Amino acid sequence: MLNCSYQLVVFNDKEGKSPLSDFTDDDITSLRNLEFEVSEYLIRSDSTAYHELYPGVEMIDYDFVAERQNLYATNLVESTAHLVKGCIGAGILGIHEAYMYGGIWTSLAVTAIFGFLISYCMLILVKSAQKMYLKLRVPRLSYPDLAEVALATGPLKLRRFSKAFRYLVDIFLFLEFNGTCCIFDIIMARTLKAVMEAASSIKISISIYILIVTLPLIAMSLIRSLKYLAPFSLAADLITALCVATTMYYSITLGSDLSDRPAWKNVHGFFNMLGVCMYSMNGIGVVLPIENNMRRPQYFNTVLQCGMPIVISFVMIIGFFGYWAWGENCRSPFTIHMPSYLSLLIMQGLLTITLGVTFAVHFWVPFRIIWHYVGRKHDTRRGLWERLYRALHVMVIACLSIALPNIVTWMSFLGNFFTAVMVFIFPALIEILITWKEPINHRLRLLKNISLMVLGGILSGGGWVLFT
Repeated sequence: MLNCSYQLVVFNDKEGKSPLSDFTDDDITSLRNLEFEVSEYLIRSDSTAYHELYPGVEMIDYDFVAERQNLYATNLVESTAHLVKGCIGAGILGIHEAYMYGGIWTSLAVTAIFGFLISYCMLILVKSAQKMYLKLRVPRLSYPDLAEVALATGPLKLRRFSKAFRYLVDIFLFLEFNGTCCIFDIIMARTLKAVMEAASSIKISISIYILIVTLPLIAMSLIRSLKYLAPFSLAADLITALCVATTMYYSITLGSDLSDRPAWKNVHGFFNMLGVCMYSMNGIGVVLPIENNMRRPQYFNTVLQCGMPIVISFVMIIGFFGYWAWGENCRSPFTIHMPSYLSLLIMQGLLTITLGVTFAVHFWVPFRIIWHYVGRKHDTRRGLWERLYRALHVMVIACLSIALPNIVTWMSFLGNFFTAVMVFIFPALIEILITWKEPINHRLRLLKNISLMVLGGILSGGGWVLFT
């Protein structure tokens, strides 16, 4: 039997109403308290007296798959589709411009190499989580949960920093997804600008278009349940795929001599391209949610082996053919290069609408992080306060988008700094903390993880240089 402790946030209601009357289904959530599970594990692993009193208790294997009891678990095909959908996002809309900065053959090689490295680090994170399921006897863990318990069960002198590690992961997830929302905001504004200028003689600045799209984005962000947005997100992905296929067709017809495209440019362009490339393939934020909802999570490696080659291939195809077709004139998003036919204008208009839905889905992640802390201060009219904070949050994102309207700058910074830390440094550190007592291949595993952390440090440093 799984022993779990939960902690409910209780709010005082001076008017005598039910304390849950102001909550939505998403808002009534138990805050998982892992201290009990961690303390039980430490007693089992560190205490000699425990093994003397309960001999042989550790021989009972814990089946985290059976304990999940998820009625809506996904099969391997559905999980693979979710992985592809989670990895391919806004980054692919600007990957052709990134290839322009890095050089065509260098960019292709880097995409293949870092696609493999990102896939491997995603596998490290999942395998680490599955080890902690067995140790703590819990059925699932989120990324911040895993970071916290990895340090809480690690070396004795470091355990007191477990909460700080959790908050650090929360901060990185919050900032990365906010940056992604800025990218969607800018892409919507640029696509709308291209459509309006092709359909009429109106020419206004990109900042005005960002303000225009902010109003419907605020309306979309006021939807407080993610389940109502999921079907629209699927439609958005289908329309995006249609735009990609159409752009591929036009890029092939415009392709010139490949010798006109340099294989390498310079170091600054290389880091610029590398950041966008990693951002375009990064799915570290979705791997644990996908694994947590799989019917057979022990086969996650199969999902990774099937899904990531699709992601890497899409990125390589769009980057290669886009740069081959438009050369030094590449601009993001790639849809602005399409001819001004009526059917294509309609397609771009639909893309703008569906990107708004995708914005709302991504916006849900950083807002839930901040609302987890801010929402406790409002014990009445929580629905009203939550909508107010949502609107303010979207306006802050719009201000950031106006201040920095260059999509590639955002992608490069997010890819080099946040993605490098979240993909390389944190998973490697978590595996070190979880396996520090395991003697098998200890030195080789430690060397591998240190190398990944050094690589992440170099990439994050390059991100700061590019941004400043």
